Amino acid sequence: MNIITLDQKDVNQFWDLRICLLRELGEISTKTNLQNLEKSTKEYFLSNINKSLICYGVVNNNDIISIASLCLFSRIPYQENLNGKEGYILNVFTSPEFRKKGLAKLLLQEIIRYANGHNIKKLWLNSSKYGKHLYSSLGFISKSNEMELILKTEIL
Repeated sequence: MNIITLDQKDVNQFWDLRICLLRELGEISTKTNLQNLEKSTKEYFLSNINKSLICYGVVNNNDIISIASLCLFSRIPYQENLNGKEGYILNVFTSPEFRKKGLAKLLLQEIIRYANGHNIKKLWLNSSKYGKHLYSSLGFISKSNEMELILKTEIL
């Protein structure tokens, strides 16, 4: 098994693992029409990979079996982050038959190394109940002050 940095040729395997993750989290059902989501996801991946989207994977017999992604962005500097560089970690997923082998931890350590090497001052993520122990073991701390608003598209 090897760790790789995903690139454009990996778009289909990235999509396959992302769909498994979304289903496992209950964010989509098996009855959901995925055509638009697949198209949008693949377009995003192809446009942003190794620019504002960094993805690592573990390969076993030419198949990507575990992934973790980092979305890069800048925000207005603040006291703890004067350069404003941050990264949002998402898509941390390992195929069920390869779990409990430390693969997600290896990928997260790779993301942390990348962040350190690129002067990224803050990494953050949303965790499922399954990932909390892993993230805590790497130094992530729980914060409860975030809120979100999902905007609905309105036809004017």
